[in-house]
Formats: sequence, structure tokens, C-alpha cells
Amino acid sequence: MKYQNIENFPNIDSWKIIDNNCFFVSDDVVKVTGKEVNIPISFPYWGIDFNPSFFNVFTNRSVNTFFNYQGKVINTFEERNFYYYFSDSSFIYYDRVSKRLMYNDLELLRGKMLSFYIFDDLLFFEKENKIQTINFLSGQFLWEFPLSSLGKWKNPYTDEEIDFQVRRLIGIYNNIFWVFLNAEGFIGLDIETGEMKYRIPEYHQAIGKTSTSSYDDSKGFFRSDYLLNSEKGKILGLAVDVFIEIDLTQEPPFVTQYGLQEEFEKHNIKKANDTAEDFVVQDNLLYFYLAEQLRFGVLDINTKEIIYVSEPIAVVERDDCFTRLRDLKVSENKVYILDSNHTLHIFEREKLNFELGTSCKLAPAGEAKSYYRN
Repeated sequence: MKYQNIENFPNIDSWKIIDNNCFFVSDDVVKVTGKEVNIPISFPYWGIDFNPSFFNVFTNRSVNTFFNYQGKVINTFEERNFYYYFSDSSFIYYDRVSKRLMYNDLELLRGKMLSFYIFDDLLFFEKENKIQTINFLSGQFLWEFPLSSLGKWKNPYTDEEIDFQVRRLIGIYNNIFWVFLNAEGFIGLDIETGEMKYRIPEYHQAIGKTSTSSYDDSKGFFRSDYLLNSEKGKILGLAVDVFIEIDLTQEPPFVTQYGLQEEFEKHNIKKANDTAEDFVVQDNLLYFYLAEQLRFGVLDINTKEIIYVSEPIAVVERDDCFTRLRDLKVSENKVYILDSNHTLHIFEREKLNFELGTSCKLAPAGEAKSYYRN
């Protein structure tokens, strides 16, 4: 497996991967890779939300202008902060005038929500240190789970007792809603009643060699942006040089950590202490990046082998920020990397010989060769 840098775009503002295409704004022009889309934005704006058939250009005063990808304005809304778009005429939003969360014309609750997760017609969200659920089609409130019921956790450095908070709403597997907390792990809530069914504590021991062994090292088990792999029934994470699997098909769910220090050393990386918390999983491959070392890599989540690490990416240094990689996204055979200079680097996976239609020699007896394809 090998990747080649095929294109770079400067001055990137908003960007998103939709249906394996990259939608982005470069120099105030909306573009889509692989399509003839070049739509200039001629007025000051705060940001852009991309959707498959339209995009919303919004200002810091909550003026929203919907465009289609032919550059035509299809709708305009004022005094709204949009959370989620079902279409260009159906959405969940916060009305800044009435100070209510709305689903189209239906009031859902007073005030704003923090993080949220949508499953079928259910809206799971965090508000006032509670996890709450509403049927957004009917507006019916279903249940709430107060995080105060978990007590408090003690900061290991200061002995200060701190309230539990939501760090990430993970997702749903087998009717259990999984939530990652700011300390002491995960909780699993029954999606019908809100009853806590599982609580997974911190877990430190890893299989294999790792440069970190505990949460006290500030690089412990739970410093990751966890993802739910519904197909495998596992929550996956990557923290420094540790790969984490939480097997939700086991009763109770079973946690395993795999030390990857030796895997990183195979690619001449002595320390992976700048591994970014966010990553992407696609077709049994986990894509990650080393923010300060300016490299990205690929981990086979089945074999637990790092099968590729790029050379350092060329990033133009700036005086007003640290030189680093900031974000990574993946679509089919391409990897997209955004750096601290707001340049988007696009890498394409090189095809193997048999993919190009040429002959491929068999490895001699006793010599193993592996080919990885998405």
C-alpha cells in the first residue's frame, strides 16, 4: 500500500466528504472534487454547511442562505442556528427569537442542546448535564438520565471532585445507547427507558509494547475520539500508540487494548505521542495522523498491523500558529489532510500491479507477501 499526493488546495475554509466526493471552499469559491462546480460566495460569511443537494452559507448574525450546486439561491432563513438537515425544507434548528429548539414548525424544547445523536425518529441530546431523548416527529419527551446520578470523579492530580460530563455520544448497538464520559469510561443506556445497563470503567493494561501504561501518564485508555463499528459490534479507539476495542457482542462488553509501539517503530517512528484523537475507519482499515510529525498512517484493525505510514507532508510554516496537521478524512481510495496553513492535501492510493492489469510475480517459497485493498 502506498499513497501519492495528487493535488493541493490553498485557503480552505469549510469542507466535508459526501458520497465519496470532497466538498470544500477555497478562496471563497465552493468546489467539489470530480465535478464542475465553481460557485463564488460574494458576501461575508461565518461558515458553510454542505449537504448532498445544497449548501448553507451562514453569517455570524444567523442569516442562512441555501444554494444548490448550480449556484442558485433556493431559500433564505434568518435568526436560526441549524443543527441537522433532513432536506432543504426539513431540519432541526434553534430559533433565536423564541429561544426554542424546533423540528420544522414543531417545538421540541426550550433553550439549546449541546451534542446530539439521531436514530430513526429519536433525538438523543445533552442538556443541563443530562442525557435526554425526544421523539422529534411528535415532540414527545421520552426520558432523561442525569449524570449527577453517577456521583463525582476525583482529579488524580489535584484531588478535586468534578462532575461527570458527556465527552461524546457514541451511538446505538442492540438497543443500547453508548456514551463516552469525561472520566471513568463509558455508560450504556437502554434506548426505551434510559436505564443504565452498563458502565465500563477505565482499563489500563495493554497487549503488546506501549509507551504509555496508565491514565496518570495523561495518555491513557480513554484519550481517543471513539467510533462505533456497528457491523462488527465494537467501539474502536486509538490513543497515542494503543488501539482499543470494546466488544459489545460479549456479555458484559469486553475491553482489549493493543500496544502498537513496535508497529510504529517498524516505520521509524520512535514516539507516537502526537497521534490525533480523531481518526477514520473504512473497510477494516483505520486511518490516523501524527499531527506534529506531519504524517498519516493506516492500521489494519483485524491484524493490528500498521501497514502504511506516509513521508512528512510539506506544510508552509506560519508565525501565528504551530505547524501541524489539523484534520483527516477518507473517501474510497483517497485520503484528505488539512494542515495548519489551511491547505488541503489530497492523496490517492496507488494501484497494485494486478489492479493495473499487468502480471504480478508470485513470492518465492518461504517468502510471505500481503496485499491490502479497500
